[in-house]
This record gives sequence, structure tokens and C-alpha cells, in this order.
Amino acid sequence: MKKKISLLTLIVVMIAFVSCKQASKNGNDNQRENLTAMKDSFKTVPVTDAVVIVLLAHPDINKSHMNAMLSQAAAEVEGVQVINIYDYPVAPDVYRDVVKQAKGIVYEFPFYWMSAPHLLKQWTDEIFMAFTQEGLIEGKEFMVVTTTGSEEAAYQHDGRNKYTMSEYLRPYEGQANHSKMIWNDPLVVYGNPQNATVAEENLQKGKEEYKARLKAMVERVNIK
Repeated sequence: MKKKISLLTLIVVMIAFVSCKQASKNGNDNQRENLTAMKDSFKTVPVTDAVVIVLLAHPDINKSHMNAMLSQAAAEVEGVQVINIYDYPVAPDVYRDVVKQAKGIVYEFPFYWMSAPHLLKQWTDEIFMAFTQEGLIEGKEFMVVTTTGSEEAAYQHDGRNKYTMSEYLRPYEGQANHSKMIWNDPLVVYGNPQNATVAEENLQKGKEEYKARLKAMVERVNIK
């Protein structure tokens, strides 16, 4: 009876040992996979020869019309790099090299609920602030480009939104001043829910002005 118990115990111990060893192997494999995934997720933004970077903040650019067209136009300008911030983790090390090289920074986003999409706010809080403290963005040019669903008349003191877009975007000017950047007047491309033709005309004009503004910025920063 004792021999049977001892043999049974030995078998149980061996099975447990093999199971633990396999679990340990699987755990190590999973750990390696997780570390690889973490490393890949923190890939840095590629650095190009661009002197102006456009930080595109649209939650679903594939479903966008206005910002998709504007960002495509921006990408056509020599010396400009468009970066979709939804493609990268929000971490200073991810952006440090590309921001360090750039001489001009542009925020492009749709105007949602009198503000920017939340990820751009997070980017500003966690990355822009860090780079301000490091002195990394001091002296660089800064511009905001935004699109609205409503017509320009809605953003007047006698319009339904009560304030102008310049007033709504004033915090970004304060942000630039605090960081000792060079503020550029914002570019606002208005929609028109009552007239699709007018909205499309606004978009075409906005696209051309956007490209002209970017070209001018590239020329200015290249002289410095």
C-alpha cells in the first residue's frame, strides 16, 4: 500500500513539475511578446527633413472630409511633415526628436464643442508642457488650423455661438506666449450646414490659404 501511495505521489509530483515548467515557459513567452508589443507601441515619430510639422488631431480621419483634404494639401508642401497623433502613443520620447528638429509647429483639428478633440488636449498637457519646461519649443513658430461645421456668421457676437473664433482660440495664443513661441494668426475653415456649395467653396479657399501659409512659414524658418 505504501509503495502504491509513493508511486502515485511521484506521478502527481512529476505531472505538477511538468505543468509548472510548461506554464513558466508560456509565461516567459507571453512576457517576451508583451515586451515586444510595448517596444513597438512606443515607436518614435520618424524624423524627416521637414522644418514644419503639422500635428493632425482627428479621431477618425478616414471619415473626415474637411480635415482629410486639408491635411493632404499640407503634406504636399515641401518642408512640411504631417503627423497623425492618433497613430502614436502620447509620450514625450515618442515626439522629442521630430519636435526638436522642427522650427514650426501647427495644430490641425476639427472644432468640437468649442474646443479640440480630447487627445490633442492630452498631447498638450503631457508633451507640449514637458517640452516647454525643457525649453525645446522656445522660439519656434506656432499656428492653429481648425474646421467648423457651422458657418462664419454663427461665430459672431450676434450669432448663435456668441463669440468669435479668435476668442475661442485665445487659449492657444496664451499657450504660445507662455512657451515663448512665435504666434501666427489661426486659420479657420468654416462649414455651412445650410449650403453645401458654399461649404465646399470655403474648403477649397481654405486649402489654398493653408498651403500658402505653410509655404510662407517654411520660408521664414529656413531664413533663421
